Amino acid sequence: MGGTTAGYFGILRRATWPLLIFEATVGLALLFVFDPLLALLTEQLVALSGDPYVGNMALAAFVLSPLGALALATAATGTILVNVLALGGVSVILWDARLGLRTSQPRIWGALLRRLPALVALSACAFAALLLLALPVAAAAFLARRGLLSDGDFYFYLATRPPTFLWAIALVATVAAAAAGGGLLLLLRLFLALPACLLHPLSTQAGLRLALAATAGRARWMLPRLLGVAAALAVLWGATLLALSVVLAWLTAWPLTSPWLGPAAIGFAAAAALVFAVLAALFRAGLVLVLIADPSAGQVLSGSAVPEAAPRAAGRLRLAAGLLVCLAVPALAALQTVRAGRAALLDHPVSITAHRAGSADAPENTLAALDNAIAAGADAVEVDAQETADGAVVLLHDTDLRRVAGVARPIWDMRLAEVQALDAGSWFAPAFAAERVPTLRAFAIAGRGRIGLNVEIKNNGHGADLAARTAAVLEETGTAGTAVISSLDPGLLREARRAAPQIGVGLILATGVGNFRRADVAFFALARRLATPAVIRALHGSGRAVHVWTLDDEAAIAGAMLDGADDIITGNPRLGVRVRAWFDGLNPPERFLLTISHRLGAAWLRRSLAPHAPENAGEP
Repeated sequence: MGGTTAGYFGILRRATWPLLIFEATVGLALLFVFDPLLALLTEQLVALSGDPYVGNMALAAFVLSPLGALALATAATGTILVNVLALGGVSVILWDARLGLRTSQPRIWGALLRRLPALVALSACAFAALLLLALPVAAAAFLARRGLLSDGDFYFYLATRPPTFLWAIALVATVAAAAAGGGLLLLLRLFLALPACLLHPLSTQAGLRLALAATAGRARWMLPRLLGVAAALAVLWGATLLALSVVLAWLTAWPLTSPWLGPAAIGFAAAAALVFAVLAALFRAGLVLVLIADPSAGQVLSGSAVPEAAPRAAGRLRLAAGLLVCLAVPALAALQTVRAGRAALLDHPVSITAHRAGSADAPENTLAALDNAIAAGADAVEVDAQETADGAVVLLHDTDLRRVAGVARPIWDMRLAEVQALDAGSWFAPAFAAERVPTLRAFAIAGRGRIGLNVEIKNNGHGADLAARTAAVLEETGTAGTAVISSLDPGLLREARRAAPQIGVGLILATGVGNFRRADVAFFALARRLATPAVIRALHGSGRAVHVWTLDDEAAIAGAMLDGADDIITGNPRLGVRVRAWFDGLNPPERFLLTISHRLGAAWLRRSLAPHAPENAGEP
């Protein structure tokens, strides 16, 4: 049987039913036990720092502290352990199937629980090894920043991509590729150490030594097969998604008044969840199978499986229990789809905010961009505020003016007169040569009564009293009632609230750990990957609005609207307003089907799901 294709299929055929039940059980355990416990433990550790959530710029300092290192190690090891348990159960099932033995769920979970200390130790070893592999990459990034990219604000390099930036990327990519190669070899050995520790009464160290002996000189054989299995399963995944997309497109052709459309859509969501669960099980089983079917691995693991006393055919009660467990996953998916569909049908207004006042059609953070955003029909503009050397609050994203004015001097070293003498528009287009870096006061007066204002106050490490000065400008210009203040820095937000309690404040989140829902703010501005439907529902439940940034294409904007976002922050407000007009014109069945498509990740189908594509909708 060995490593032949026929042998693989034979093992999978015998393991199919136990695998399906186990994968369904793991899915339910993740949903109701492992994930909540891990999240609670991480949140409690973070809360010991004095704040319920640590994110953005404070995250690096927190991770380097003893408490932060403990929280990181706990969260990472716990996440790895969850995957180790899943892979371990699959290993037991496939090994028993390889030996022609009948396995059972109590045997699988019993083995996992008996060997839990060894599995925790193995997960900790995996985290430590991955951390060691990440250190050279971090060191390369640090050296590239200090040696090649030290002349200006990092965003300048990211936006303009000069040769020095490309050299820095090449350096970091080379080190990262070497670390990734080492990581693949590491995972290969850890994968085999897992069944060794499960099927033998071995310590973690002994299991790792066995895995090292079994894989010595075998990487050339095993890695191509692992990659081949992963590629084959990726093709299968893509073909399945395409088939489901065709079925979904067929559903959209049904008459919108059909009483069967809603039940058919829910049934489709449940069937899709079941199919994806099966594919996930196949993916995990395929990777494990390549390892345990290897002759060297077989020698390591041979004699480790203990046959059950008397293999019995599954009785009706056991069969019914297995079916119920397997059907629980699609049933939950159907319920979640109904819930998500109802959320998408809620008629709550979605506002459009022009990022940096609208950076697609005019220089960012300028009066010209403000005029364009107003003409496009945006509800608000978001701008970046910093202080000059003489205490003026001006609108500038980077810490220096190199990108927008060709001057590599930090904003805190320049006086207002020097800043406003510079051309801040020609970098975008010659037609904007007259544009200057505006003060917040001039910008607020120009937009007063015409559009809302979201002022992001930037912590560049050199501010004197930015929060209070920003609040004072908004009050003096009469725009405090239609303005909000946002920031990546919770400390600045607390200062802004003390200075002007009547102005709403919002926390901008890009990444972090802990329970950010406990932050005392009026709204959250979330990066797209953080703005999941569950997070948005939770924040809405606590009375906070959710802004999602920065979305500059139709699919991303439509997806955030389907997920329940209250505000879309986009550099192209004209596009945002146009997509909103299209979205508001969808009828309930179309929104429901569109939500299902979005959950499947079939963003490219949105155009076919609506009678009018976003780009064809009329201008507001």
